[in-house]
Order: sequence, then structure tokens, then C-alpha cells
Amino acid sequence: MRKILLLGDIDVNCFFIERNNKCYIVDPGYEKEKVQKYVKNNKLEVLGILLTHGHIDHIGAIDSFDVPVYLHKKEYEIIIDNYKNGFDFYGKEPPYSLDKINLIKIDESTVFEIDDKKIEVIHTPGHTIGGVCYKFGNDVFTGDTLFTGSVGRWDFPTGDLNTLKKTVVNLIDSQADKVRIHPAHGPGSTIKIEKNNNFYYREWKSFIQ
Repeated sequence: MRKILLLGDIDVNCFFIERNNKCYIVDPGYEKEKVQKYVKNNKLEVLGILLTHGHIDHIGAIDSFDVPVYLHKKEYEIIIDNYKNGFDFYGKEPPYSLDKINLIKIDESTVFEIDDKKIEVIHTPGHTIGGVCYKFGNDVFTGDTLFTGSVGRWDFPTGDLNTLKKTVVNLIDSQADKVRIHPAHGPGSTIKIEKNNNFYYREWKSFIQ
């Protein structure tokens, strides 16, 4: 697993799930040239692009490679709507053409393979209706659902606070302490650290119980 920081209106972490010179890209962000350069320099074969959700800062470079782009079936309504995905808010036009992109809808039954290893899909609504995390071994890519010491916003279109509360508590409680989390913004953490230190988890867990 590698990470590169992509710059734009909002800095975003782009992750590469790599094995034997093959990779899936998680949230390619804004900077197409930077993403393409990383792939070229490391001689990687890109198998697909995995979106945690459809907001502007995560999807600007989804046309970097001629590969399928995967997103949750409930998130499709966001990526096709420039109000919901944030382009209208920033007064921008999408830098890609959706009719030229192979968008594939997924759900929790979807499993990706990279040689002999699997990438699992965890539906984590709350920040958006179709947000997901991707789990690869002991690494979980949490998008804007769970941050180090914090959580994602719930005031965007299709966001919902009560849903996010349940999602965050269930996500943390369902994973082993040793599991590493890789948010789309800011530094990484572990499930154990978040259990002990994440204010939202601790408050929401008592609320849900």
C-alpha cells in the first residue's frame, strides 16, 4: 500500500493497493498527472479505480486510466449530479466526461482480487448515502467516514447524522484492534487508537447502546 497527497481545493490522500506490480487506486483526487506519473514510475498495471464516495475532491481524476471505476450502487446518484457531488458549489465543471467512463455499481457482496489477495467492500453510509470503505488485509481505507480522532461531515446532500453514528460505531466495533485505518484526509491511525481516543465514537457508542 502506498499513499500520495493530492492538492486542490481540499487536500486528499490517494491510495494505491499494490501487489506484484498490479494495483487498484482508491480515490484518485484532482491531480491526474501526479497519479499517472506514480503509476508509470513504479511500472504498475492499474486494474481499476475504487471510489469511497462521489465528492469532487475524490473523483476529479477518475479518467486517468482506461479502467473500470467502481462505486456503491447508492452513490451513483451523487456522481452524476453536480449539485450533490460538489462541482456546482465550487463553480467548476467536471474535468472528465462520464459517458466515456466505465462506471460499475458495487455493493457489499462485491469482492476485488489482486492476485491471491482480496479487497472487501464495507458499506458505510452517513457522510453520503453510498459511502464505502475498502478492506485489504489489516488495512481499511475509510474515505470520509472515519478520520483520526474524528469523523466525516453529515451536512452534505444525502448525509445523515443518525446513520453516521451507527456506521462509525459498527465499523470500529467490527474490526480488530490491530487494523490500520487510512482516511482520505489527514494521517492514519488504528482501530485500537480510535476506540480509546475518538470522541465521536465514544459519545455515539453510549448513545446507540
